[in-house]
Amino acid sequence: MKKWLGILVTTMLVSVLSACGSNSGSEATKSPEKGSEATSSPTSGSEGAQATGEPVEIVFQSWVTPNLTAEYYDGLIERFKAENPGIKVKRIQPPANEGSPDNYLKTLLASGDFPDVVTNATIQMFVDADALLEIPIDDEIQKINNYEAEMIDGKLYNISAIRQPQSLVFYNKKLFEQAGITETPKTWAEMEATAEKLAAKGITPLLTAGDWTAGFTFSILTSSEIYNHNRTWYADRYDEKVKFTDANWIEAAEYYNNLVRKGYFNKGALSIDYTAVEQEFLKGKGAMYPMGSWFSAAEAGAEKDFEVGVFATPTKDGTQYLLGGENAGGYAVSKNSKHPEEALKFAKFMMLDPEAHKGYLKADALFSNLKEPLKWDMSPLQTEIYNLLLNNPPMVGHLNNKVGRVPVAGIQDQYNKVAQNILLGDSDLSKLMASLDDYWNKNKQ
Repeated sequence: MKKWLGILVTTMLVSVLSACGSNSGSEATKSPEKGSEATSSPTSGSEGAQATGEPVEIVFQSWVTPNLTAEYYDGLIERFKAENPGIKVKRIQPPANEGSPDNYLKTLLASGDFPDVVTNATIQMFVDADALLEIPIDDEIQKINNYEAEMIDGKLYNISAIRQPQSLVFYNKKLFEQAGITETPKTWAEMEATAEKLAAKGITPLLTAGDWTAGFTFSILTSSEIYNHNRTWYADRYDEKVKFTDANWIEAAEYYNNLVRKGYFNKGALSIDYTAVEQEFLKGKGAMYPMGSWFSAAEAGAEKDFEVGVFATPTKDGTQYLLGGENAGGYAVSKNSKHPEEALKFAKFMMLDPEAHKGYLKADALFSNLKEPLKWDMSPLQTEIYNLLLNNPPMVGHLNNKVGRVPVAGIQDQYNKVAQNILLGDSDLSKLMASLDDYWNKNKQ
């Protein structure tokens, strides 16, 4: 996920807002893949349709992954077209190998081509840029559990109704058996002992990759310990009550560094990307794969000769605390859209239409957070994840997600640099963790 364009674009945001909006026909919004278009007759209530008798067009920024494919989005757009004549949807997408669409969207915002509907963006960033429409709290929104938690200054800007545990470790049961391992680790010490047994049998204990994956792996292996004891840590960091150089963070980083220093991660990790490391695990090339719940969707459709299990990332004393997202990663609407009514209708359809919601859950191995949750046929592995969730307190985020507050923009890139430097052999943890504090101090608003 994480290559950033730099701070310059961010500093341009405020100055260009008056020129920003949705420019559906602009060539500046073109992306690596062509989008999907759905067109038919005008819809009532549309200013553009009423004025011209022509269909209106909205631009939708999709977030394509191995699970949420271009075909997945295009199929939903076709359904929306059939149910909503008069609305034309143009789908665009960011470049591959970025951890979020934020840089792509910042560029579009600066050029005046911000899409009508966006997904998977860092909401706080674009609220700060005055780029997002406030979502009315109507009967449809009130069907979502705890939607209030995602409000910013009492206003809602994002439509989401999912739970997504992220601090998970998937493991190859066959390789565990070969190494004589009968129980999954719960503590840091047990995790190191498990890795040692696997390595002694010539098995690669842990898999990670370059791009965004290195920072994600570092975060989920360390942050559960920190945020279980302080579930408002990012808010406290803004208030200078805590720092990344505090003793607990240094200790957590040392735990991760020990796994690296002892050779428990795959050689050449930084030379492969997320898609490649997922396939490495599914081919049996490593015993443990730290990743979010979405991996279970890929696992369900993979051909392999072993079973996959899952456990929560270990903590120092073995207390389970899953990190992840609740009502995050949803759909937001441009404040400057020329067709806000149609854009909002599309955003609601993508998340709250029963069939679309159920399809989203299944495609990305998510769990419904509606007050009347929709259910889907889970694989055995997904059922294991669900059972872990049942025994978990309410989740907070990590990395670039909310822990009391959303962190400073781009912090995930700095996590990634720290993780990559450790993988490259830099063991000066005080310096590396201080770089996170330095980045925070330079970029906080």
